[in-house]
Amino acid sequence: MGTPGGPGPDTDDDITRVIGPPRVAPAMPDDDPEKTVVKAPTVPRPATRTVPVPPPAPLRPFKPKTGTALALPPGFRLHEYRIDRVLGQGGFGITYLATDVNLNTKVAIKEYLPEDIAFRTSGQTVSAHSSRYRDRYRSGLDSFLVEGRTLATFRHPNIVRVARFFEAHQTAYMVLEYERGSPFKTWWPEHAHIGEKELLTLIQPLLDGLSVVHGMGFLHRDIKPDNIQVRRRDGSLVLLDFGSARQAVSHGTQDDVAVTPGYAPIEQYEDGDQGAWTDIYAMGATLYWTVTGQKPPDAMDRAMAAGRPGGTDPWVPATVAAQGRYSESFLKAIDWALALQAAERPQDIAQWRGALFATHAASLGLQEALRAGDAADPADPADHLPHHRLALRSAPRRLAFGLWRTARRVVRPGSWPMAIKMSLAMVMAALLPMLITGYYNLQGSLAAVSDGELRNLQQLARSTAGRVSQLIGDSQNLARTLGTDEAFVQFLAHPDANGAEAMRSKLERLVKSNPDIGLMMLMDTKGTAIVSSDPKVTGRNFAFREYFREAMQGHAHVTGIVVGAATGAAGMFYAHPVFGEDYEVVGAVVLRIRAASFDGILEQVGSGSQLTPFMVDGDGVVIYHPNQRVLYSSLVRLPEATLAKIRADQRFKRDSIESLDMPDLAQAVVQAKEQGHVTYRSTISRTEEIAGFSPVVGQDWVVGVAEPRSAFEEPLNRLFAQLLWSVLLVGLLFTGLALMFARSIVRPIRALTGAADALKRGDYAAANLQVRTRDEIGQLARTFNVLIDVLRQRERERDRDRSSS
Repeated sequence: MGTPGGPGPDTDDDITRVIGPPRVAPAMPDDDPEKTVVKAPTVPRPATRTVPVPPPAPLRPFKPKTGTALALPPGFRLHEYRIDRVLGQGGFGITYLATDVNLNTKVAIKEYLPEDIAFRTSGQTVSAHSSRYRDRYRSGLDSFLVEGRTLATFRHPNIVRVARFFEAHQTAYMVLEYERGSPFKTWWPEHAHIGEKELLTLIQPLLDGLSVVHGMGFLHRDIKPDNIQVRRRDGSLVLLDFGSARQAVSHGTQDDVAVTPGYAPIEQYEDGDQGAWTDIYAMGATLYWTVTGQKPPDAMDRAMAAGRPGGTDPWVPATVAAQGRYSESFLKAIDWALALQAAERPQDIAQWRGALFATHAASLGLQEALRAGDAADPADPADHLPHHRLALRSAPRRLAFGLWRTARRVVRPGSWPMAIKMSLAMVMAALLPMLITGYYNLQGSLAAVSDGELRNLQQLARSTAGRVSQLIGDSQNLARTLGTDEAFVQFLAHPDANGAEAMRSKLERLVKSNPDIGLMMLMDTKGTAIVSSDPKVTGRNFAFREYFREAMQGHAHVTGIVVGAATGAAGMFYAHPVFGEDYEVVGAVVLRIRAASFDGILEQVGSGSQLTPFMVDGDGVVIYHPNQRVLYSSLVRLPEATLAKIRADQRFKRDSIESLDMPDLAQAVVQAKEQGHVTYRSTISRTEEIAGFSPVVGQDWVVGVAEPRSAFEEPLNRLFAQLLWSVLLVGLLFTGLALMFARSIVRPIRALTGAADALKRGDYAAANLQVRTRDEIGQLARTFNVLIDVLRQRERERDRDRSSS
């Protein structure tokens, strides 16, 4: 399992060499034994730079530490990352396998820790060994961060990607995508049987990525088989370790740079002009190793041997070492890249690529054109994998990769099959207007029905309030008549036992003749009921009642609903003063109108329907409701002064009034002076309700009639649900027809795509199309077939020319 900057152990017997005093290994966690540290400027860097340096010092071996004592322990947290294990450790740092706990994905984290000049303290922070190394450590840390910013600017599927970089524990960390796979160095020997065309197809995306790096003004400067990763998921190549060719700590006034013998050109040793040709040399050396099985001799050794009198370059060209196994033009391109002098090499990737693909020039141009669309979606590389790469997979891994690719496409509409997108577009174009129109009509119908229902409720509340008002008015007229009756006046002026019996009999007759009257009584000026139609009330004193006090002031008074202190029955009391011959108040006539009479009027409203009648008094207390648990509750919490008044009056024979917590309803109906309607959330039914209301004339009461919204909306909602089912059935039928139509368009496009894939592989026979239609796609297919014939003819001509020569 490979990772960025963390290849497996090297099989070569080369060792790292140091020019000048021993230097620390490069700032990447792979402690590559093939690297040599020499004088050179910091990299990544602009593509050209000239810095004169002193001649190199003699070489001597240096072996970095290999222990993991400095490594962070498994489970250690770095922000949102959890350390799992060490992937590699070198002189300049450590690479860990970690888990992003937020996304539950694997990442590779590089930690800057030059072990020769720094150590990890017990608190997990990193510090220089002594003050004399502090500046070197700080300079290397800054260079490490520069590398992270450089890598973060690259966006290419074949270049390792830096997700983020940050400072912590007095050092720095670089988070990279975890590339599962194997180093090209260990992978290639098992796949060296593939031909030249397949090898070029494999290398081509890597050259594209390197061209992007050069285009941004940077160089890699350490390309080699160990720094090329073969992805496990799709077999593509990715270029790693952009920081291993630069020095991360300074020593004195000179900079160090790590190079790998055999892969580094002479200008990296001598600090000559460096540019794209520098990386081309390393890439050429990598291809030389690929085709011959051996890396080229060290560039410094080649230069020294060629510089001796009569000396020659000890290098065996690829045209000799791999003759007969690859085309001559391909091997010549490798030799061209390995020219010792920079001026004699290709100067950019495009120039060198033309030479590499000389035998397949037509294929190269066409492949680049066909791959232009693939590069737009690098996240799904399997769409443009060579077929032979997929053939190397086992069946379970092909299945797993297919499922992974399908899942990605489901969440990425841009990668959905065209037939699906066309079908969805046609279905939505046909059905969406129907749904929008249906929903718009539903809302309009609901609004119209709601307005009509509100008007009905308001009218019903008005008529009910009128009946209640009429009942109260009739009772008041009766009380006024009794208050002026001569017999009652004479008795209250001069009460006696004989008169009391006559008055009681008269009151009983009046109560029996009027079913709405529950009680009549004559009260003296002290508040005592001296005569009553109910014997239990006779003799009791009601001076505490407000209606008595008002009558003694000479004012008629009507109460709200009051629970009787003697009988416990609820009713409304009306008191009328009785005046003597000198117009002094000699007593009062008091009538109690049965609350049941009001209840009967209101109950008729809700009988046999979902309507809920109710009535509230001026304080917002419910004095009628079909739900007895709601009776004598307030719509909202009452002020303390109002509660104290109710308790003192013993109006409802309760010490506390519970709140229903319906402020919207309370704001609309309490003390309402005009009729109206309101929409509110009922805490009783726990649904949205509408209500019409109307005040009772002459009282501070308000009658309301409520109804759940669902009662009149349900038929319309049921109709809309039926419409949705109809649209669904029509949609299914229409989707089937749309799929059939879309597939008739997609089939030839799919055939063209398959032919383009075959053309990428150079399979001209499979790329030829059978054209059955004469539409625009058919014309395109015919043009494509002509293109195939031309390319095939050119290849035959080249074969004839090569055989004749």
